[in-house]
Amino acid sequence: MKKIFYQGYTFTNPDGKTDNWTLVIGSQVRVGSLFELRRQVHFFTELGILPPPKVTK
Repeated sequence: MKKIFYQGYTFTNPDGKTDNWTLVIGSQVRVGSLFELRRQVHFFTELGILPPPKVTK
């Protein structure tokens, strides 16, 4: 398992896949690429809310 600490938040990646990073903020869990999760951390620190999750089909 890989872990990255970024601006007080922890990203974890249990299997090493590029787009399988996990971020937990409060009671919300988000999974995605590091780029997307970093964007969500910035959004959360600026506005205090998380953007809605992207819907994948």
